[in-house]
Amino acid sequence: MYVHHQFFNDADDHAAALRGWDQRYDQIGSGTFRSAVKQIELDGVQVFHESANLRVVQRGQLPDNHMTFGIPLAGAGAFSFGGVRIDRGGFVMAQGGMPFEFHSPDDMALIGVVVDSDMLQGVADCAGVELDDNLFRRTVLDIPNAACTRAGLQLATLIERVLAQPEAFDDIRAQHAVRNQVSEALVDLLAYHVPASSNRLTYACQADIVRRIHDFVINHPDELIDIQSLCTQLRVSRRTVQNSFQAVVQTNPLAYVRSLRLAQVRRLLLDTRQADLSVSDAAAQWGFVHLGHFANAYKAQFGELPSHTVRRSSRAISAR
Repeated sequence: MYVHHQFFNDADDHAAALRGWDQRYDQIGSGTFRSAVKQIELDGVQVFHESANLRVVQRGQLPDNHMTFGIPLAGAGAFSFGGVRIDRGGFVMAQGGMPFEFHSPDDMALIGVVVDSDMLQGVADCAGVELDDNLFRRTVLDIPNAACTRAGLQLATLIERVLAQPEAFDDIRAQHAVRNQVSEALVDLLAYHVPASSNRLTYACQADIVRRIHDFVINHPDELIDIQSLCTQLRVSRRTVQNSFQAVVQTNPLAYVRSLRLAQVRRLLLDTRQADLSVSDAAAQWGFVHLGHFANAYKAQFGELPSHTVRRSSRAISAR
């Protein structure tokens, strides 16, 4: 994984810092230029947070064979891409290889995401979006401002977390989690843009989706599970999964998965002795790799810390 944070006092140096981009920045605003680029890059995805104090025009060619997303976070004026003004709640979605012109205002901050075709297809499947000419006809899309801002801030927070402890993300599972969090944010953007389908599932179909996900979780105890992997597994959209869980169990799918796995850990703890299985090992068997987060979730679910759960040997002694 590539992780980097740089500061600049020249627009061209800033432009050159973004890996894989063929572009140049021309400073339009007057004054001493100050900017920063924070970026992470791993297999199939690049995410960056760029900021600059002065108006800039960016021109070049988008990375080939990838899809580029741009989410404005802040600016003293309007952004525009390809001659289209980006209003609040607007974001850029543009195919790779095309020439571009992007105007950013003074005091701008922007999140950029570049994904390969495989990741884009997964995002589209999860959002229930067809990757066709209708989707690509416009490069500036509009969704509710709160949803657009939320997605941008989620990605900005992710970048900060990786920059704070880059060594913690050398692990394959951690990198997989990063990719999934990026996908989640993009799914939110596209799902809001696509109108809800008029084809309503029956309750029986929704219950079957819940059942299949339940079985998948039980049969894959230590596998990293997120909304996108569930959508891919069932070949249904994120909206379908969300609606099915809300209708059948009145909770969201990830909360259901977490509760189900916590129940399996508790069963393990109750049925084993401390000497045979530690709390951390029991948690790891069901995909909980961060013990602190696990302990908090366990207490919230069962009203006690896992270390306070009475193990089999203790219950046997108490029964005598």
